[in-house]
Amino acid sequence: MRQIEQEHYDVIVIGGGQAGLAISYLLKQEKINHIVLERSQIANSWVNQRWDSFTLNTPNWMNLLPGMVLDPKEDREAFKTKEQYIDTLVRYAKEHHLPVVEQCEVTAVHSYKEYYGVEVRYKGTSKTLSANQVVVASGQMSDFKNPLFAYSIPSHITQINVAEYKNPTQVRGNVLIVGSGQSGVQIAEELAQTNYTDKGQLYLATSEVMRSPRRYRGKDMMEWLYLMGVMDMRMDELEDVNISRQTQPQVSGVGAYGHTVSLQSLHKMGVTPIGKLVTSMEEGFTFSDEVKQHIAFADKGSEQLKLRVDYYLEQKNQLHLFPQDEIDEADCPNVNFSAAGTRTALSFSAIDTVIWAMGYQASFSYLHIPHVLNEKGFPIHTNGVSPQPGLYYLGFPWLIKRKSGIIFGVAEDAQTIKELVCKYRNNAG
Repeated sequence: MRQIEQEHYDVIVIGGGQAGLAISYLLKQEKINHIVLERSQIANSWVNQRWDSFTLNTPNWMNLLPGMVLDPKEDREAFKTKEQYIDTLVRYAKEHHLPVVEQCEVTAVHSYKEYYGVEVRYKGTSKTLSANQVVVASGQMSDFKNPLFAYSIPSHITQINVAEYKNPTQVRGNVLIVGSGQSGVQIAEELAQTNYTDKGQLYLATSEVMRSPRRYRGKDMMEWLYLMGVMDMRMDELEDVNISRQTQPQVSGVGAYGHTVSLQSLHKMGVTPIGKLVTSMEEGFTFSDEVKQHIAFADKGSEQLKLRVDYYLEQKNQLHLFPQDEIDEADCPNVNFSAAGTRTALSFSAIDTVIWAMGYQASFSYLHIPHVLNEKGFPIHTNGVSPQPGLYYLGFPWLIKRKSGIIFGVAEDAQTIKELVCKYRNNAG
């Protein structure tokens, strides 16, 4: 494991996930003196914040970092397991001798006239490093918290955050999963297919989340989005900025080539989709009565994606080359809303386990620099560049383009940030 060998660096990178490793590789190619500070271990979020059966939601060809090529032995359209991708990142750091220091937590970053001061907790002691430039590559999925309600949830109910969920042995009895994004529907599917302890009712509290068919007309939908240029859309090209805030669509990478997962497919497995969790009352949870709208929203999103592909192929006069021969039952619209549960309340006595699958968040409170965070505590930036000279961000959703928030966008964004680092360095030197 790499050690801290000096106190000053040209660049300090915060975070040892795919974004931090990508920028480190490029900085090393430029022979720029830098260090990557990782609070836990390489690929920490993949190691500690994903469940055991987790697979990537993007096929192998979309998961290449700078300097990587697809192994000829790998199926370009298959999906890596969590363990396989962790191994990929660890080997990447080792093979390229990237200067990653693990178990080194950044506790504060200060800006001075000509450099940044970076305070860290390393080997049980506090230490202060300095750098000319800083790249925050810790992403926006490094922390989590459970919601607070007016009435506390009784102690007999086991509460598990999605980042803490590992496998069905953690749950028992009647289970409420809160959140119908990728994590929520994938965990619901796993529990539906498992005979866990005292298995009972499975409830899924839903919200407006799009669904994507896994495959359409012979290709993974992610490949169609790439070919149509959707993945390269920039924030300033969006007609509605709310698109950038949408939850990742319901879909799964489990199986040889992944599969479609929908509220109706879950219902057929024994899951009861209900409305959005509103709050807790004295006797239990209350939910909206919008589950039918949520089913319709997901169905409409999937149909719109397929129509977009059809239009793209029609414009190229290639629709006949990509027939849709297979029927994807999980993607068939639930026109009669047979999957919709009717409950708008659940008593605490009716629930044994709650899984909070409401997404991740990140804290940037260690950035002790005026005017770099907004009122919600998130970084202010334009295409990854802070208004504070020499400070950059990497690995955020919609950082520069739509693909920025997934592995597929990291290499291109890292190249952009690397060029800015070099330009700043040359101008300063």
